[in-house]
Amino acid sequence: TSKRTIYLSITSTLTSSISTTTAASLYVLKVPGDTLQGEFDFNPFAFDVGMLGVMFCQEFQHMTRTVPMLAPLFDRMTTRDIVRRFKASEALQFFEEQVIPLTPKRVLSWALEPINRYDAYDYYDRWKYLDPDFVEKWAAYREPPVPFHIHYLRELCLYPWVFRI
Repeated sequence: TSKRTIYLSITSTLTSSISTTTAASLYVLKVPGDTLQGEFDFNPFAFDVGMLGVMFCQEFQHMTRTVPMLAPLFDRMTTRDIVRRFKASEALQFFEEQVIPLTPKRVLSWALEPINRYDAYDYYDRWKYLDPDFVEKWAAYREPPVPFHIHYLRELCLYPWVFRI
């Protein structure tokens, strides 16, 4: 099989899982934290990659135990450091050059049911059960935990009165 076949397999799995979700569960879809701390200005292209990364995390982050290369891909697509975030072409290139060749073809066609589909992408530890040597090798791609001050600002910005001050 070719890269295209594997891509189509993942795409069809993603499409079927999205089309079978209920309207209530679509509301749970999160967005990248680019504007959750009160920012008014953001990069729409980086936001699009972040949004795609969030969607992939919601659907596939539970598979990092069997496909470890998804952890660096997802972390770099959703990183809070916008300058370090993959561009769309970089994410595709990483997927084609790192994920596909290093993953058995049978694993890419699995459609494992998520343990908890609604774990927040930025609080879920995709690296938790991975080999320590792998984690060390790909440490530059790992997103650190959300700092307390960012978490606090996100909570504060949820209140409508904050924007009237």
